[in-house]
Amino acid sequence: MKIRFFYIVLFTSINYSFGQVNLIIPTKGVDGVPVVLDSSTISDVITFYGSHYLKKEFALVTEYLYDKLGLTFTTDPFDKNRIIRSIFVEFPFLAKTSTGIVLNESTMNEVYNIYKEKGCFTSGEYAWRPQKGISFYMEKNPKRKGFNPNGKISKIEIHNKDKFGFSSQVGFEFNNEPVEKKVQQLISILNNSSLNFEHLDSFWVAEQTKVKEHYGLQKAQEFKRDIEFGLTQEFTEIRMVRSTYKLNIIKSDGELVFLQLINQNTNNIVFERNSFIKVYNKLKQTGKTIDTSSAINLPIEVYTYGTFCGLHGLPPEKCKVMLNLVNENNYNQLANWLNSFNPEIATYGYIGLYFLKRQGINILQSEVKRMVEVSKSGIQLNTCNGCLFGVTEKICDELQELNLNRIYHTFQQAGFLK
Repeated sequence: MKIRFFYIVLFTSINYSFGQVNLIIPTKGVDGVPVVLDSSTISDVITFYGSHYLKKEFALVTEYLYDKLGLTFTTDPFDKNRIIRSIFVEFPFLAKTSTGIVLNESTMNEVYNIYKEKGCFTSGEYAWRPQKGISFYMEKNPKRKGFNPNGKISKIEIHNKDKFGFSSQVGFEFNNEPVEKKVQQLISILNNSSLNFEHLDSFWVAEQTKVKEHYGLQKAQEFKRDIEFGLTQEFTEIRMVRSTYKLNIIKSDGELVFLQLINQNTNNIVFERNSFIKVYNKLKQTGKTIDTSSAINLPIEVYTYGTFCGLHGLPPEKCKVMLNLVNENNYNQLANWLNSFNPEIATYGYIGLYFLKRQGINILQSEVKRMVEVSKSGIQLNTCNGCLFGVTEKICDELQELNLNRIYHTFQQAGFLK
């Protein structure tokens, strides 16, 4: 957990009395402290108490500590409005509750007696007892497992946390600006007319050093594979807080021919570059052609290959379409799939035609030739195996006769094939 300390030396005059014992009001705040939970913001706090604070950033909370006052105010690090979610009071602050618990005088046993409950949660340095809108803390020896309930209450937290310890979300507005800033930074690299992949690699490396920050970017390459016609494909998942993006990059002999960045939350294309025409021109020179009228023939979308996937054991989306094409005896569409650039679609096309052959449909020589090519392919598939997903199998392994017969009978028994 990374903690940052910010010392801001700026004096403001504070009208504060250390001799006054202030009344704690659970779920609201402290009498004499002009900060109201779920209403006041950190800007209000700074206006009241000045800018001489110690800032600590944790995974789910940001603390602003005024150690000379004995006051700490916390905010949600992802809250655009930076509303105060809890207030900690400790020495030298003087405070008490309406039930008679006095900070730095009462013990944890007294808390037990008042609330008719026993037992505490513990961390390395503290044992604490939460109640509705308030929690009582006592220090403990970090080298020992237990604690002495006769210890004095050294810190009190006023909050609106639920029973699971999560703060109130009243007035919360997620601050998406840092996410958008990083996405735009990535797009500016991807949009460069002469895309430098070393520059992109440097961006990933730089972000890796900040991965534990509140808006850290996590990048995971789901697969990198060679596909037909001299193409290579890299498929990457990018995660930031509340956001997931997919980046699909296709190169031809090391040169970019396709790039697509998709926002998985909205399923919208954020950015795209497409110069597949270069690949088509190369194919024409070799006498090869491909029907590009349908996007499914291109590897611009990443599909899942499998038979029964996920918790419910159902065929993936394109597998269901393939089975419907078989049931409709749609030879032409399956033949079109067989010639696809997309490895998963080409494999489904092969299987669909194989199923039709089993049902007595004659396969033309042009498709037979292509089926032989596909069946020998060592291209890796984006597969599912039950609940597991990823590039794990080769086309040639999936198209073995024994495996094809097995899945044919399985689909029949499950009612997916007529």
